[in-house]
Amino acid sequence: MDNTYEHFGPVDFVTDDQFLRHRLAPSANSEAFWAEYLGIYPHKKTEWLQAGELLNAVLLGLTSYSRTYLSEEEEAKLLDRILRTTEAHDADIRTQEAAPVKPLRESSGWYLRAAVAAAVALAVIATGYLAWRPKNSPQGRYAETITALESTSTVTRHTNKSAQPELYYLPDSSSVMLSPKSEVSFTSAYNQQNRSVYLSGKATLDVVPNAGKPFYVYANEVVTKVLGTKFEVVAFDDGSDVTVKVLDGKVTVYQNNVRNNGAIGAPKQSAILLLPNQLVVFDRKAELFDKRLVENPVSLPDIKSLPRFEYEDAYAVRFFEDIKKAYGVNVVYNPELLENCQFSAAFSDESLPEKLNVVCKTIGASYEIIDAQVVITTTGCKP
Repeated sequence: MDNTYEHFGPVDFVTDDQFLRHRLAPSANSEAFWAEYLGIYPHKKTEWLQAGELLNAVLLGLTSYSRTYLSEEEEAKLLDRILRTTEAHDADIRTQEAAPVKPLRESSGWYLRAAVAAAVALAVIATGYLAWRPKNSPQGRYAETITALESTSTVTRHTNKSAQPELYYLPDSSSVMLSPKSEVSFTSAYNQQNRSVYLSGKATLDVVPNAGKPFYVYANEVVTKVLGTKFEVVAFDDGSDVTVKVLDGKVTVYQNNVRNNGAIGAPKQSAILLLPNQLVVFDRKAELFDKRLVENPVSLPDIKSLPRFEYEDAYAVRFFEDIKKAYGVNVVYNPELLENCQFSAAFSDESLPEKLNVVCKTIGASYEIIDAQVVITTTGCKP
């Protein structure tokens, strides 16, 4: 065990080659190395975990968090170091995977290509950018898809022609609460290899779980995949956006780059994962995904013991951890800066933004929502 890590802090870890190797491309050897390290120095676990959060913040562009540790210049140097080193090294992957874990300066860096792949993948998901560019207008996508499907299959179409939402059941008993002027369709192949439906308009879908037959919703340029959950999709043909909002469970959202899609199976692009209280908006013109929190997050229904949200001379860190538990929302903060921050408050039916505003103003902090996460910015509190 290399005893130079005994006095490391978050910044030391995140700029260490062996730590970067493990976080970007972990192996059995690196897992064993760091498990041994944390066993010998258990008091360093908090700083080790903070370094992991800092690295993620740098790769995802969460500058409000990374600035609590790194200057703009230091952050730029760290990103450049990852990318530049990756380009400079190439080795036999299998040979290097079998080799003992060594600091980067002593090894050939088999993992470096994986490192840049991880960094690029995170950047793609964080910005919501997907490279495909359609040649046709986004309008009329649903009609075009249904016409193509009808040329090869029998298509069942159900349109809500009333002025009120209408409940419609699919063949597997999954339900669709269809809004006015909206339509849902499916082919005769539904519930065979998978369950694919096609939507124009707005609908809330409550999907019967079936791990063997994934459920897909094709809505203009967006595909949503679930195994069993409840979610809302808004995708009018003449709308500028497509919105997917999770009410319960989780879904993955893809961009659909196949015109006249009638094939079975999921698209191959990177996916955006959505959890309860999260939504994603797809700008059809710019072709960008924007992942957000819903306007009014609600407590998760399956939490057995919700936090009371009553505090007397309590530490702010406890409040932020209660937020994570109750709403399933990740809160990014620097615990070292908040270690002396205390407050007193009692909340009842206040919204999440109202709770955050009260606590942040009390301790002299601020927050912003980035990539569906609450990011806390603070200079700390005096003892």
